[in-house]
Amino acid sequence: MNKIKKKLFAEIKNNEIKYGVFNSSEDSNYNLIHSLNSKNDGIKYGHISDFNIASKTIEEDLNKVEKKLHCTFDKINIIINQREMLSTSITSFKNLNGAKVEKRDLEYILNEGKILISNENYKNKILHILNASYYLDKKKKDKIPLNIFADHLGISMTFISLPKNNIKNFKNLFENNDLKVDRIFCRPLTTCIKLTNYNNNLKNFFLINIDDELSTISYYDNFSLIFFKTFPFGTNSIYRDLTQLCSITFDEAKLILQEYDFKIKNKQKTDYIDRKFFSKSQFTKISLSHLREIIEARVCEMLNYIYIKNPNLTYFKERQSHIFLAFENKIFQKNLGNVFEELIKSYSENVILKSLILDDVSMLGAAELTFKGWHAEALPYVEEKKSIFSQLFSRIFQ
Repeated sequence: MNKIKKKLFAEIKNNEIKYGVFNSSEDSNYNLIHSLNSKNDGIKYGHISDFNIASKTIEEDLNKVEKKLHCTFDKINIIINQREMLSTSITSFKNLNGAKVEKRDLEYILNEGKILISNENYKNKILHILNASYYLDKKKKDKIPLNIFADHLGISMTFISLPKNNIKNFKNLFENNDLKVDRIFCRPLTTCIKLTNYNNNLKNFFLINIDDELSTISYYDNFSLIFFKTFPFGTNSIYRDLTQLCSITFDEAKLILQEYDFKIKNKQKTDYIDRKFFSKSQFTKISLSHLREIIEARVCEMLNYIYIKNPNLTYFKERQSHIFLAFENKIFQKNLGNVFEELIKSYSENVILKSLILDDVSMLGAAELTFKGWHAEALPYVEEKKSIFSQLFSRIFQ
């Protein structure tokens, strides 16, 4: 009889924690059996702003989850995206001198790369190491070239890291509630894992995440994340523009954008915002066309930084075929997603663009990585041990 295992996950968003509990049997199949969304005023922009408030919220949330499932948890996996999260890509080589490629050769290259990145970014802790591609005598290989004779072996790797103090803060937060942090996942990566499952034949694509306070551009090559960058702005920037330029409150701006559908671009100038939305501000005649102009100006600026004029993407754009545009806010995507889409399409006419809501995508990707592993990941976030590489590569080379 298969033993059922339950694992607890928490996705840290801006002012919110989303919990998920998955069960798994020995065949590595898993299912989401319970979820909980919790408002958390102690966490802002992916960082702990008030430890006591955040800790109290987690304590209450944990009690709710455990009471619902009639079990207790002592470990948790967390999914985060922070401005300070860093991706670094390198290609390392080893001379084989005509010998056969063995596991220890790849272990050596991976270890050398890990040491190099750790020394250069000594204040950071590596969360993920991803193998993008392999080179045998300067010829690119998509798969691990074991048992083949060659003179040179190379691996292109991407290292995802986060400042050690940021990690300590989150570990301390959950340990204060008797929860050991098992793994910390990069949110753009876990999103990608589930997207590639949904699109099995898609190897190369961009993923643009638009969240409340952060936006991220990621590029995936051969099913593996090889570059990403996070920017300190999101959909709340648009709300703030409306509050300043239209003399309305933040909450009023949110209600207006929830009510009006901006998919219809050519609104008449005589179409004005209804008086009912001015609950705290003095009523002012504001046309929908004026609102759209403000929104388009901010969206254009955001996408110029993220994608259109991003100098780091020049090489990757030559190989792109698809762009996924993912929103955290469902209503925002429904009523304003087309503003982003139109601008991207005007710049990249031949690219297939797909807009989507994240929902549970990131958490499902983290569960996939936890229960089944992922072909491109070489090193999960674990404590250092002498036998670490022998343990990890036994899984990779199955």
